[in-house]
Amino acid sequence: VQRALEVSETRKAKARADAELAESRQRMAELAEHLQTSIEQERADIAREIHDDIGGALAAVKLDLAWVGRRANDPEMQRHVNAAMDMLQHALGASQRIMMNLRPPILDQGLVATVQWLANGFERRSGLRVNVRRTADRIEVSRDAQLVAYRTAQEALTNIGKHAQGATHVEIDLNDSEGVLTLEVSDNGPGMSAGALRKAKSFGLLGLRERAAKVGGWLDVSSSPRGTSVILSVPLPRPAEVPVPKEVHDQGDFV
Repeated sequence: VQRALEVSETRKAKARADAELAESRQRMAELAEHLQTSIEQERADIAREIHDDIGGALAAVKLDLAWVGRRANDPEMQRHVNAAMDMLQHALGASQRIMMNLRPPILDQGLVATVQWLANGFERRSGLRVNVRRTADRIEVSRDAQLVAYRTAQEALTNIGKHAQGATHVEIDLNDSEGVLTLEVSDNGPGMSAGALRKAKSFGLLGLRERAAKVGGWLDVSSSPRGTSVILSVPLPRPAEVPVPKEVHDQGDFV
């Protein structure tokens, strides 16, 4: 009888521990989702502030400097005005790049256009050839899934730029067949060691896994001496279930 009571208490304790662990994991998942949502909202707000306030102010100063430059007769003053215009143009360009990295307006044009824009920018910066394949010119997905795919492609390209030494080209495949959105970003670099792969999964890609789980998807990373691939898979709802995108603030372009 004593043994039976001990076994029963042990089972109850294990059941309580399992329940507490499951509850803790659920709270962690909810916290991760809340943090990701907050981060994206903060990114959008900062991008809007940069465009509306900083971009507007810099554009106004540029106009004033141009006015002064047209009326400056002193060569020394003209030289300073030209130098100030160059610095101002640099600040405008930096503000534009920061805003685009935070929340590019091209997201409003759809997933295919967004991924192509990312690929073109990476190709210009890195010198690597980037080929984008897709099943259609426009792939309809929810706004959340589109944002997850964008951040996945962005992180994958960033990792290629940092780690894929010796790579010559990058392949990006967008596929929406069989009711699943699949985004694969692969390179032909030397691959990553087991230690580097574990390190790569620790932060950036771990966050992407949380994002993918939020929209019911999953993320796979594979690496070999022939290259590295990051694959995002997200089940797609039936066409009638795709939510209508909310109106978003038009960020436009700087003057």
